[in-house]
Amino acid sequence: MIETSRLQLLPCTLHHFEALFQGEEVLADLLDISVPENWTEYPEMVLLAYDKLRNDPSMLGWFFYLVIHKEDRRLIGTGGFKGKACENGVVEIGYEIAGEYREKGYATEMVMALIGFAFSHSYINTVRAHTLEEYNAAVKVLQKAGMHFAGAITDQEEDELWRWEINRADYQEA
Repeated sequence: MIETSRLQLLPCTLHHFEALFQGEEVLADLLDISVPENWTEYPEMVLLAYDKLRNDPSMLGWFFYLVIHKEDRRLIGTGGFKGKACENGVVEIGYEIAGEYREKGYATEMVMALIGFAFSHSYINTVRAHTLEEYNAAVKVLQKAGMHFAGAITDQEEDELWRWEINRADYQEA
């Protein structure tokens, strides 16, 4: 688990996924939290994440996290890594915060925690993220977390994206 002053980032185990598939109330009871409607904007990612973890259990910790608000004991989003580091020590992060918890610094807090977790592993050289090709809230979060613009790319679906990165040296200087 990764903890910040206000958040717990709980690596989602197969047991957690299976509880969720039985119903949000089952996951809520298991974790002693509340699970609001619309806690994720990407419910299709839950099944995809479950399948990936089931096929490669070593991804636990380098993949899908449940984001729990400590004080409210409430699931407020998801985040994590898009997989283990590639050969050159690069990991990519992704995240989301439920609407009612946005613009309160939680996304920045989560991203900074993920970056810190990544760099606590000596083989990680760079943490990367991608956003839509526009200046938006996601860009502001990444900038606040110390990431810099690293160029534009076209992804596999032909979408134009911006790449954001922070390397170990920049992280250590901050």
